Amino acid sequence: MLRMFDKLFNRKELEKKIGILQTRINELEPENKSLSTRLSKQEVRAKRAVSDKQEVDLALKKAEKRIDNLERTLENQKEETQKTDDLAQTSKRSVTLTNAQSCDLLSQISSIRSRNEDLVTVYLRPNESFTDLNEFESIIELEQDVKYLMQRIESPTGMALFYDMKRLGMVRMIMTPPFPIVESKWKLDRVFDTTQLQELLEQNQVICILLAHAGETFIGISDRERVIEYKIVRSSVKEKHTKGGMSQRRFERLRDEDVRHHAEKARAVFEALVDDHKDELKMVVASGEHNLVKDITGGGDSGYRYPFPLLIRSIDPKAKIEKRNIDMIRVLTWSARWYNIVSV
Repeated sequence: MLRMFDKLFNRKELEKKIGILQTRINELEPENKSLSTRLSKQEVRAKRAVSDKQEVDLALKKAEKRIDNLERTLENQKEETQKTDDLAQTSKRSVTLTNAQSCDLLSQISSIRSRNEDLVTVYLRPNESFTDLNEFESIIELEQDVKYLMQRIESPTGMALFYDMKRLGMVRMIMTPPFPIVESKWKLDRVFDTTQLQELLEQNQVICILLAHAGETFIGISDRERVIEYKIVRSSVKEKHTKGGMSQRRFERLRDEDVRHHAEKARAVFEALVDDHKDELKMVVASGEHNLVKDITGGGDSGYRYPFPLLIRSIDPKAKIEKRNIDMIRVLTWSARWYNIVSV
């Protein structure tokens, strides 16, 4: 009997302990869930942190690459600025000379004599360089500032170089002519070869001069000595900028119509003058607004249709076109640009 009582007592104790443990389990379950949730969130944050780090690393690499590119760009700009400064130092003096003045200067250059073969003459056609001259670079060693200046000068007519290779040479000049150089060549001699330029400047060819500007276009037939015939085409063209309530798109559309109307008027005059003198014309020399030049000389998509070449170059009369300054246009058209190379 006593033994049975002990067993019953132990059973009740065990059940009591089990109850207590179950209660504790029930108490811990919410905490367990909370901890599980926190752990899950931490895992998500950890994964997000890894992803964010990868994105940051990628952005950092891109930023570093961009910094490198910017540094290289800055360095290149510094080099270009230095080259520009060097160019300004190298070419301290440049001047536009009339046809007569250029002929006089060429005569003086051709009269120079040297004891040795150290006078270099170079002729380059448009868009050509020293590399197009046979054996030039293997024989002649020009100073870098001279080469650089010739590369920097933009000339649709080519250029000529007269260069005394002596350290204290008397002549170091570049000339961009009014009309295209015919033949690229070079010569090293005791004298300068000015023949090609002299022939180019002294020929009395008949040309058509076109100064195309929206609202005012000059079209003239000229030779070396005089303006033979000319017309000035004027029409009302709105300025490029407007004030007031008119929308920019509508304003631009109206201006385009004005320009198109002006181009049609100028083209009719151009064709009439050119057709009247087509048997004697050798070239059309045009300057001004490029698209307008194209519309006047070629009629848009139809293209330039005349048998003589079209030369587009800068001619700036620096004044409103009036009867009193018409001859100045002829003078400027036959003028040449000279660069006196001053090494530092």
